[in-house]
Amino acid sequence: MRNYIFCLICFGMLLFAGCGSKEIIVPEFDEQNAMRLLVKLVSFGPRYSGTAANLRQAEFIAETARKYGAETKSIKFKHNTTEGLLQFVNIEVVIPGKRKDFVIIGSHFDTKKMPAGIKFEGANDGASSTAVLLELIKTIKASGIQPEYTLKFVFFDGEECFNEYGANDGLFGSKHYARQLNSQNLVSQCRAVIILDMIGDKDLNVTLPLDSDKQLCEMLFKAADKSGTRKYFDYLPTILLDDHTPFKEMGIPVIDIIDFEFGPKNSFWHSSEDNIKNISAKSLKIIGQTTLNLLFSINFAKKT
Repeated sequence: MRNYIFCLICFGMLLFAGCGSKEIIVPEFDEQNAMRLLVKLVSFGPRYSGTAANLRQAEFIAETARKYGAETKSIKFKHNTTEGLLQFVNIEVVIPGKRKDFVIIGSHFDTKKMPAGIKFEGANDGASSTAVLLELIKTIKASGIQPEYTLKFVFFDGEECFNEYGANDGLFGSKHYARQLNSQNLVSQCRAVIILDMIGDKDLNVTLPLDSDKQLCEMLFKAADKSGTRKYFDYLPTILLDDHTPFKEMGIPVIDIIDFEFGPKNSFWHSSEDNIKNISAKSLKIIGQTTLNLLFSINFAKKT
């Protein structure tokens, strides 16, 4: 009788545990593959918008995402710039979720056009976030886990300005994509926009601009807690113009995950020091795993 009662108790405990909410096991981010992708992106050389190298890089991004099994589309458009009429291309990669409402995860892949004589790899400013997005796609597709919300990974062309940010200079890709959302009546379905930018610095110190959505910031901090990486994330004491801006102007909750202190006093930014030797696979891992934790949250339903 005692054995029978013991078995009943054990069965009840198992039944109770099984009735609880299932915690999604977040897949593991592979920083070594992300680093390999980064090196490949840098190998295209100077790849500012309108160049053949930029278009070859865009083709590589699209081909790689397709290889990972994701729905991929190239969105080509032309725009007048201070350099004349240029060809741009955004790459959209979609992973369908349980809901049609979607979250955008964005990165720019173009690099800054530098004066002659400056060797600029753009390993951090362009390649680091682009490599992380590609590895996020690979990781999620390989896991077989369907996310709660549809995920749209968008690789933006033309984030960098040629002279000075303005109506016809800079943020070309994100502005174009935001206009498309509006014209297709998809703004209300977009639950959040998450931008990654300059996240490969060995001395990682992510500072979220003050115009990032507070709820998304809190979600990111909780996601970082799960990874044990919370110390790498804080606030920037000002707003920042970046690819999140066009979406914020449309009323969509946004967050800009950026380390805007690359080298001492940001001295590596837009310089020859933006190269592979100053990039860390560990930093790619911190951002990649924390972003995965954020994406597998189910809290995007509530807008602030």
